[in-house]
Amino acid sequence: MPTIDLRYIPRPGFRAFHLRTQKRACLVCHRRAGKTVALIADLVDHALRCGKPNGRFQLLAPLHKQVKDIAWTTLKEMTAPIPNRTLNESELWVGLPSQAGTVARVRLYGTDGNPDALRGLYSDGMALDEYADMNPLVWESIVLPALADRDGFLVVSGTPKGHNAFYQRYQDSLRDNRWYCLHLKASQSGILSASVLKDLAREMPPAKYAQEMECDFSQGSTAQFIPTELVEQAALRQATAGIPMPRVLGVDVARFGDDCSVILTRRGRLVEDLKRYHKNDLVTLANEVMAGFDQVRPQMIYVDGAGVGGGVVDYLASAGYPVRDVQVGGAAGDKIRYLNKRAELWGEMRHWLATAQLQLPVHELALLTADLLGPKYSYTLTGQIALERKQDMKKRGMPSPDAADALALTFFERLAPVGLAVPDLAEDAEEMDDVW
Repeated sequence: MPTIDLRYIPRPGFRAFHLRTQKRACLVCHRRAGKTVALIADLVDHALRCGKPNGRFQLLAPLHKQVKDIAWTTLKEMTAPIPNRTLNESELWVGLPSQAGTVARVRLYGTDGNPDALRGLYSDGMALDEYADMNPLVWESIVLPALADRDGFLVVSGTPKGHNAFYQRYQDSLRDNRWYCLHLKASQSGILSASVLKDLAREMPPAKYAQEMECDFSQGSTAQFIPTELVEQAALRQATAGIPMPRVLGVDVARFGDDCSVILTRRGRLVEDLKRYHKNDLVTLANEVMAGFDQVRPQMIYVDGAGVGGGVVDYLASAGYPVRDVQVGGAAGDKIRYLNKRAELWGEMRHWLATAQLQLPVHELALLTADLLGPKYSYTLTGQIALERKQDMKKRGMPSPDAADALALTFFERLAPVGLAVPDLAEDAEEMDDVW
């Protein structure tokens, strides 16, 4: 194949990335570093060199508008000099000649639409841009299956937004030599001048500057309801003996779509188990709840009874199981402080996290952590705390926090420690107040 000039000169920070030999890569980059351009150049280069017939390469971003307004323009301009290039404006792909003698395609996707539409892809190489804003379920339901058939390469990139799924991929890249890792801070890249960085540091809140320009994962969203450090400490805290509290189950119900139904088991300070179910009908989910109840014998089951969840509540109640119908959209007990019951439950959960122990397997812990750190909050005109709605989270490319919602349901009421009839009989009322 003749030499083709893509008119792309990689910035110094990305040169080693383009020469990597690893099949996995994680790029943690400051704002304005040029990572999207680098990702597109990398995909185009691999497409041209592809030795397999009908090569397929993809760039996924949280928003369709994002890839259409920015990445698509870059892809078209970069591939314009390539002979026999074809393109499809409506589907956002370019066809390129490859070493295999067939057309290799580079296509752009937004994950904010119907994720099910992305199932069934095969991929010789995939880049995830702004992964911190992407639904973590994309990883297991779309990315890994797409790469499996052709042993494709993967690049995960973005700017930190707390300890979420992107943070987990970054940790993987630090610990596994099969990953290439780039951590590009503005103070070290040389891309932005010292005077520009000085102006940004003066105009941006310190935490925001540390997060977006110095790639600091410890800084959460400025409007993040649950502080990152609370969750991080709970994940590291070791289990200790304490008041013997009863087990409870929290059940967040999602019938269809990309949301998952979740059954979570909590006992006092300790989260013991988390199970997720995708596209189960209500009867099947109710049977899973009953099976979980029979195994761990909790004192109470708390179900989000709004919408389709009401069917699960009715099914459990008719079978004789102890269940509470939690209407998260209803009035809060503390109407002065919280807009609705969901915000109040999350407030109680945030308080509980100060002494909690999240003793879960790595994958489940990563998902719960991402969910806990996802929602933002605001104040109403009367000063009530309003938690970000699920539909608003999805508009900014974030997943529904199903696991965290299931945990929050378990704070609907206080239960007496094992062996006591009412909470007031506890000898250590202050300690029990922290335990739930």
